[in-house]
Amino acid sequence: MLNWFKTKTASLESQQRNAVLRVIGDRGSGKTAYMASLARWPNADPTSPVQTVIPVGEAGEELISKAQNILEQGLQLEPTDLTANTADINDYTLRITLKANIGSQLVNLNISSKDYSGEFFSDLLYQAGNPQLQEYLEDCSLATGIMFLADGSSRGKDGEYANGLDKFLTLLDRTDLELDKRRIAFVLTKCEQPELWINRHRPGFLAEARFPQVHRKLQAWQQIGSGSVEYFTTSAFGMLGNNFPEPNVQLLKRDRGGVTAVIKEPKRWRPFGLVAPIYWLCTGDRHKELDKG
Repeated sequence: MLNWFKTKTASLESQQRNAVLRVIGDRGSGKTAYMASLARWPNADPTSPVQTVIPVGEAGEELISKAQNILEQGLQLEPTDLTANTADINDYTLRITLKANIGSQLVNLNISSKDYSGEFFSDLLYQAGNPQLQEYLEDCSLATGIMFLADGSSRGKDGEYANGLDKFLTLLDRTDLELDKRRIAFVLTKCEQPELWINRHRPGFLAEARFPQVHRKLQAWQQIGSGSVEYFTTSAFGMLGNNFPEPNVQLLKRDRGGVTAVIKEPKRWRPFGLVAPIYWLCTGDRHKELDKG
């Protein structure tokens, strides 16, 4: 779950714009790997609009530790504990600084993310009375923006995700808050996989092709005026090579729930697409350079 704060620095004073966001996604969607990769920001492309990503506090440093001691060793992150007490869940904070261009100032995105466990949509369907799930849903209902992560290879779970999304959106629409319209970013993860990579710059097309039921639910929600939806593609591990790129992953498992993999060559680890959905959720604008990866 995420709290995001965007601060755009003017010449003499700071103008701060706050937004409250949450990240949701099934177990295996790559939520913790996403945050750890973002915190580590390895082998940064010098042409990227991102200047720095800095962890804040002990929990933020823990993300760096997971990246260095687990991901960079070619190991797999352990799933987040499903039985953890909500009050004990880690709250990770990062600061992303985007470079200043001619006529523009630095942009700071301060990110706070609670590392909730997955199985979100199956719990919505089958454990409606679970107190932890109810607390999770109530917290999500306070958000102005939602990042919905889905393994792009988990198309077999489209129907399950759509049914869970139905219940989730109904809850959001019942919330009586004085908020601007909400934003939902549907983010396809693990897009280093060849069948996803070839369409990485067509996220809307890819979302509709792989998750048609989810896509219809989100479009219908947008059309009735409940909020805005955008689509994004990301990879926490990235690719190897330029002329004939291949996924920088060692595949461990593939099934209807998607793929499970570890980094193949940690020294050449370079994620892509991680910051683009964050920028849109905070500003309501797409960033052309961030969309390129």
